[in-house]
Amino acid sequence: MAAKTVKTYCRFCHAYCPMEATVEDNRLIALVPDTSNEIYGGYTCIKGRQLIEQIDHPTRLQQSQKKQPDGSFAAIGSEEAMDEIAEKLQAILDKYGPRSIASYNGTYSYQNSAAHDVARAFHSAIGSPSYYTSVTIDQPAKVAIGPTRMGWWNGGSHMWNDSDVAMIIGNNTLVSHYSIPGGIPSFSPHNALREGKQRGVKVICIDPRVTEVASRADLHLQVNPGHDAAVVAAIISVILTEGLHDKAFCDEHIEGLDALATQTLRFTPEAVGAAAGIPAAQIIDAARLFANAKRGSAVTGTGPEMGPHPNLLQHLVQALNAICGRHYREGERLPNPGVLTPAGPRAAQATGPQPQWLTDGVKSRVSEDICETVVLSPYGPLKEMPTAVIADEMLLEGDGQIKALICVGGNPLLAWPDQEKTQRALAGLELLVSIDLRMSATAQMADYILAPKLCLEREDVTLLTDIWHDKPYSQYTKTVVDAEGDKIEEWEFFWAMGKRMGLALSLAHGPIDMQNKPAKFDLLENITRGSRVPLKEIYNTEGGKVFDVPDVILGPPDPQTQGRLQLNPPGVEAEFAAAYADLQSAADADYPLRLISRRMKNTYNSTGPELSLLKRKGTSNPAFMHPQDLSARNITDGEIVEVHSRHGAIPAIATAAVDIKPGVISMSHCWGGSPDPAAQSDDKVREIGSNTNRLIDNRASAERYSGMARQSSIHVAIRKMD
Repeated sequence: MAAKTVKTYCRFCHAYCPMEATVEDNRLIALVPDTSNEIYGGYTCIKGRQLIEQIDHPTRLQQSQKKQPDGSFAAIGSEEAMDEIAEKLQAILDKYGPRSIASYNGTYSYQNSAAHDVARAFHSAIGSPSYYTSVTIDQPAKVAIGPTRMGWWNGGSHMWNDSDVAMIIGNNTLVSHYSIPGGIPSFSPHNALREGKQRGVKVICIDPRVTEVASRADLHLQVNPGHDAAVVAAIISVILTEGLHDKAFCDEHIEGLDALATQTLRFTPEAVGAAAGIPAAQIIDAARLFANAKRGSAVTGTGPEMGPHPNLLQHLVQALNAICGRHYREGERLPNPGVLTPAGPRAAQATGPQPQWLTDGVKSRVSEDICETVVLSPYGPLKEMPTAVIADEMLLEGDGQIKALICVGGNPLLAWPDQEKTQRALAGLELLVSIDLRMSATAQMADYILAPKLCLEREDVTLLTDIWHDKPYSQYTKTVVDAEGDKIEEWEFFWAMGKRMGLALSLAHGPIDMQNKPAKFDLLENITRGSRVPLKEIYNTEGGKVFDVPDVILGPPDPQTQGRLQLNPPGVEAEFAAAYADLQSAADADYPLRLISRRMKNTYNSTGPELSLLKRKGTSNPAFMHPQDLSARNITDGEIVEVHSRHGAIPAIATAAVDIKPGVISMSHCWGGSPDPAAQSDDKVREIGSNTNRLIDNRASAERYSGMARQSSIHVAIRKMD
């Protein structure tokens, strides 16, 4: 059979870079960037170019596995496995009730557009609120707590291509390929940053590291870890004190401005600068540069979101954008109203706070301060339980205890905070099911492992990124190569459970056929029904395209429904007090270093180190430190050391890095193996790295509402290994 070329897109991460695949006899023989794509311009990263190897990698599971009595695994057909799993789930449901069945939908599950919706439909059908995702590991404040407390602007914030300034706080898009609109786009980020700088965009970066973004910034505030919220508070104070805010926007759309001014007044540039390790003049310069610009947004990354005071930080970032009026206004055209999102008019107005979303949902059994997190999406609010306390929900006995976990495209043993607690929790389950492409650390603990199709083996559409683009862009990819062997899609598992358990599953726009397995397109059409561009049109378009959708001009506010952005919501005063107290706190003599999280260029969390090219570029998780800190401890570059906190200790490879401040250690948070000494994962530190979540007590310094654990800016010390 002659070779053919298929336009598709990568789903190694959320960037969805367009690619051209060459296929011959159902074998992928070449994979190159799609240079004709008008958004990406032929950009791909090193990870996506390894998809050929990923498909045929020897560690990939070719069929489902069942754990045997002796702890080994044996192959099992997927249908037989799902028969047995459904029977066990039904028994657990009957004995313990709906809340006992949980699912965790990890980062990889987001690369399949039908997975979450069908999983949610399953949970709804059995009445279980125990739905968890990776979103609440690292950014619940951004997607849930912040907008819930303050409200949100219906027209959205200024996007990169419409900006002349950008304040980027702990976000290194050039490596992470992730940015909520307003920061450097994830889609060809190097080109976007270069082109933005050429047209005059001023970049302010707040980061303890001289990251790839920071090195290209016009102003870099290289702060000490843990003071991000205080720095933004000081910036706001300067803006308000000097009268640089948008007074007209504030008068019309904001409440609590005076209270915000009062709360931030004590965060002087001098006091904050002294604690954050930066000149006060830099804070003042950042405030003036941001406020005196005409358009542009402040955005955060997962680094500071995982550190101290994330709820306050996100509130202040939203407040900063609000007081400077960095939102699309009445009469302006939205650059991207969405392609797959619902059609309809948009008004230039705020939706006010939704405090009931923080208090009226299903309560965590662990703490009265924690309940369902309501995540905003283009399709409305979506409820999920916070992952920060899922291990506790498994360990805490009594009514509602989680007894069964379905893990989809995630690796909880490496990803969840407090690794040793996570291991105990997973080990205590009556049923653990993992849908995973290889024998990950979590999969090794599972009772059943279901082998999934990989991204090029299934059709899909760019639903996740629909409103992240600066233009109305979308792409539908057909299946590039058919999966060999007995493999399933993630959504098929939940459908199969529904069918076997006699459930009726429904999506946003109607029920799912439970007698005959539906086509993937039909599911996606149900999810996106009423979108600006019909899914069929995108399906019939070869490659990615900027679609010609009618302009959406923001209309006037509706006097009957117009809300106001609340800058002084309940609870924020206590958060200000805690952040201010941190400014005054003395250094920890026993644990003088701060460990911060980072992204690694050649991997995507725990996925990638097994691939040969990425492996050659380094598959460990070094402890990056300033040479001064190594020298002071008589540690040589490349030496294995022990990083320890009050909670735990891990081995790591000490690595000199001049891009980091003295007193700081930088490591990625999702590496290593099992904490079980019998697994000897620590002996493989040079091969697989170490897991920083072993240093964390997930209940210490937990955030209100989400239970968010502190996974960055951790107090640690370092010592030479015996």
